[in-house]
Amino acid sequence: MESATVNAVVPLESNPEIFTKFASDLGLSPLLAFCDIYSLDDPDLLCFLPRPMQAVILLFPVTQKYEEFKNKEQVEPVDYSKVIWMKQVVKNACGLYALLHALLNIPKGFMVQNSELSKLRLNLLEHTKDPAELVQSIAQTMYSTYSTQGQTEAPPAEDNVDLHFVCFVKKNGAIYELDGRREGPLLLKSTNEAGSDLLSDSVVSERVKKYMSLVEGDNSLQFALMGLAPRMD
Repeated sequence: MESATVNAVVPLESNPEIFTKFASDLGLSPLLAFCDIYSLDDPDLLCFLPRPMQAVILLFPVTQKYEEFKNKEQVEPVDYSKVIWMKQVVKNACGLYALLHALLNIPKGFMVQNSELSKLRLNLLEHTKDPAELVQSIAQTMYSTYSTQGQTEAPPAEDNVDLHFVCFVKKNGAIYELDGRREGPLLLKSTNEAGSDLLSDSVVSERVKKYMSLVEGDNSLQFALMGLAPRMD
């Protein structure tokens, strides 16, 4: 008997420990871990971050101004040879999609061989399975373990949540914003700077500031940043 389709899930908390445990369970190398990022432009805070930064995940409030801004932007055609992006088909699973977007676009050497993560990447690159089917499998078998962890009380799965995760990666000489609520990857900048990582360019910082300009009042406090980088402990 086939498993029931997962239509909605409890949102993940923006918590580096939870994201690291989930990523490790999927097959992330123990060489990498998620960490909090408290600033993208303060040199005193940036100097304490582990580098190179492989991916950045942003949690932010969705507003009408954001939706209007998003709808005016042109995304790239989906091309896994450039960057792996997947359409979000499970309600409130933006944290899972941000996590997968981060993990699927890191160098293959950071994936444990024959892990769920490496198999997922191979299936996507070879077009052997539908991406939605692959994410559904993870949502059915692993997701609830991590969505019930954290320091804040999680809302019910069917609730409409106004907070959203997106992921930033640098891949094949370009910086992308990967958001399952769009229709494809968003190319932010092409860059040929050898040896630079995701935080060596101001484009991510500028993007976060833009999103902050689209919110008002208490919403301005609902931003959180995590980075995927070499493990410090």
